[in-house]
Amino acid sequence: MKDKWLNTFAASKPHPSGCGKDTRRLSINPERNPGLQTGESRRVDFFSRALEYTLYALVFFIPISKGLIEVFFTIVITLFTIKKIIKKDYKFLFNRTHLFLALFFVFSGLSLINSGIYFDRGVKALISKWLEYFLLFIIAADTLKVYRIRRNCLLILLGISFFIGIDAFFQHFFGWEFFRQRNMIEIAGGFSGVTGPFTHYNNFGAYLVLILSLAFSQLVHAEKKIKKIFFSVLVVLLAASLLMTFSRGAWLGMGVAFVLMMLFLRRFKILLVFVCIILLILLLLPGIRERFLFTFQKGGDATRFMLWRGAWAMIKERPFLGKGLGTFMIYMPKYTHQETIQYAHNSFLQIWAEAGIFSLLSFLIFLTLVLLKAIRSIKSNRDSILLGAFCGVCGFLAHGFFDSHLYSLQLAVLFWLMLGLLSASSSQPGLKINKAP
Repeated sequence: MKDKWLNTFAASKPHPSGCGKDTRRLSINPERNPGLQTGESRRVDFFSRALEYTLYALVFFIPISKGLIEVFFTIVITLFTIKKIIKKDYKFLFNRTHLFLALFFVFSGLSLINSGIYFDRGVKALISKWLEYFLLFIIAADTLKVYRIRRNCLLILLGISFFIGIDAFFQHFFGWEFFRQRNMIEIAGGFSGVTGPFTHYNNFGAYLVLILSLAFSQLVHAEKKIKKIFFSVLVVLLAASLLMTFSRGAWLGMGVAFVLMMLFLRRFKILLVFVCIILLILLLLPGIRERFLFTFQKGGDATRFMLWRGAWAMIKERPFLGKGLGTFMIYMPKYTHQETIQYAHNSFLQIWAEAGIFSLLSFLIFLTLVLLKAIRSIKSNRDSILLGAFCGVCGFLAHGFFDSHLYSLQLAVLFWLMLGLLSASSSQPGLKINKAP
C-alpha cells in the first residue's frame, strides 16, 4: 500500500514546464530514496553519482586539457561498466544505431589487413581512438537521459565557454592566451587567427560552432530577463571570437547551424536579418571580406586541394578496405610529393582513405539515424538543448568537409558527447521542455 501511495503521489506531480506529466517521475526510484534502498541499489547509487560528477569534470576540461580529458574519460568508462554490471542492465547495448557503430568497428578492423608494417599503429588507432569514442557515445546516450544531468552538462559547457571567449579577446589584443599561453597563428594572406586554448584556429572555430549553437538556442528560449542578458552577452562574445579565428570552414559551419535553427523555429525574419548582418560585415570589415575573398583567389586553397587529390589517389588504390587505419599521414607524402605531414582536411575522405568505403558508409548511416531521430523529436519536444545540439552537430559536420576535426581529441570528445546527448534527448518522445535551464 505504501508503494502504491508513493507511486500515485509521484505521478500526480506536475511537469515543471506546465506541459503535463513528467514521465521521469512516474515511478519511485530506489536509487534516490534511501529508505527504499537495498544493498545493491546503494552501490548502484554510489556509482551513478560518481559517474555523474566525473562526467561533469570531463565536460569542464574539454577545451582546457587533453591530459585531464583522458584521465576523466578512463574513469567514466570504468564507473559506467561497474554500474551496469552491478545492475545487470545491458539493454543499452541493443540499439539499431549501435549496430552501425559495430559495423564501422569491424570494417575498420578489416582495414588493418592493408596496414602492413604499420599494423601496430592501426590497432592503436582502432582501440585508443575509435573504440573509446564509440564507448563515450554509448555512455552519454545512456547517462544523459536524465534531464538534470543534460542541463548541468550544458551549464558547464556554456560557463567555461564564457572564459574561453574572454581568453580569445585577450589573445587578440595581447598576442597570447592565458590558459595554455598559445600565440596567434599567422594565416596566408596576411591574417592572424586566434586559437584560444586550442592548437589551431580551425579547431577553435569548430569548438565555437558547437558551443555557440547551444548558447543561441538558450537565448531564443530564455524567458527570464537575467537569462536573456547573460545569453546575449555570451552569444556576442562567442560570435566575435568566431570572427577572430578567420576560419572560413567554421564560418560556414556556423551559418549552416544558424539557418537550420531559424528554419526549425520558423523565425524567417531573423534569418533575413542574419543575411543582412553577414553582408554588412563583409562590406564594413575589410579583414573579414579579404579572408572570405581569399577562398576564390588563385592558389587560395591550393594546399587543401592538393591533400584532397592525394586522398583520392589513395582511395582509388584501396577503395574497399582502405590503406589501413592510422596510416593516412604516413602515406600522404608519397601522393602529394610534399614532406609536410598533414591530415586530409576532410574527415570523410580520411575515413574512406584509411578504412575503406564500407567503414565510411557505416559511419554515415549511423549519423543519419541519430540525426533523423533528433529531427522527429525536435518537432514534438521543443527542447532547447536538443535543438542547439542538433544544429551545432550539423554545423560541425559541415565544417568537417574542410577539416579533420574527428581526429582531434578535444573536438572528437565534444562531438561524440553531443551525439550521445542527441540520442538521449530523442529517446523521450513525450517530454516537452521549451525553457532555457
